[in-house]
Amino acid sequence: MWTDLLFSVNTIVPIILIISVGYIARIIGLIGAEGIKQGNRLVFYIFLPLLLFYNTKDAQIDLSADLTTIIYAVVTVTLGFVILFLLVPRMVKDRNFVGVVIQGIGRANYAIFGIPLVMLIYPGSDISVAAVIVICVIPIFNVLSTVALILYGEGKTSVWKIVKGILTNPLIIGTLLGLAFLLLNITLPPILDTPIQQLGSIATPFALFLLGTNIDFSKARTNLRLLTGTVIARLVLLPLVFLAGAIAIGIRDVNLAALIALYASPTAVSSFPMAQHLGGDVDFAAQQVIFTTAFSGITIFLFLFALKSMGFLA
Repeated sequence: MWTDLLFSVNTIVPIILIISVGYIARIIGLIGAEGIKQGNRLVFYIFLPLLLFYNTKDAQIDLSADLTTIIYAVVTVTLGFVILFLLVPRMVKDRNFVGVVIQGIGRANYAIFGIPLVMLIYPGSDISVAAVIVICVIPIFNVLSTVALILYGEGKTSVWKIVKGILTNPLIIGTLLGLAFLLLNITLPPILDTPIQQLGSIATPFALFLLGTNIDFSKARTNLRLLTGTVIARLVLLPLVFLAGAIAIGIRDVNLAALIALYASPTAVSSFPMAQHLGGDVDFAAQQVIFTTAFSGITIFLFLFALKSMGFLA
């Protein structure tokens, strides 16, 4: 039990500290509005695509991984977005928030939380199912988040605008290129592989830093009701529903741990620069990431403790 709590603390606190540095940097004037905007462009167009490309091309796909768990993950992630597309527009009146809320609830930070969490719960075990889930769900997150942000963004929406947004999204391009390299077994020489890896490694800490520069507590208070609902939906309701389904069909142990990481992780850091460049309320997008990250340490610990107590995690 204490190991699970320690993992939550060790995962969450460094993220909060990096966000705090960004907040302080803006408060004391080290970075201004134009620098923040330029930094977000760098993250969206260079660092995150390279990170997704690198992680995807080097992923270890084990065809013997449990297909039931993988299919369940793909179906439920897609189903979650479908439900959000149906419910959120009816519940959120301000159109500028709709796409951001859909993305904030539906898109998990699985790329950061997934495999480390499963490795902690089952050290030394075969965690190939968690690695395969990453490859399967990241494209779904990116495509459906793009659709949500464009569909409820400013200006007229058309099928072509959505298709163009998907085809030109740097995060989707990076993931698809990585899949192509993976499937074709293409290996880059170290002279190219090393700088790609180094540039990609900038993405997460820099995105978190920029996230901190966008913190405005007065706006968080203004949107407190909607923010509270989004945090509860992301961290409690969604994992409760889909983990119950997984248990009902017999998914257990390491495979169930992979799904806990998928459903109970906070909102993806990349959702912030996505909102910045595709449309939606940027401040609220930042608030979703910050508050779901802050509270996820508690909720992940509680889910692990409960499922271990009930015997679903050996």
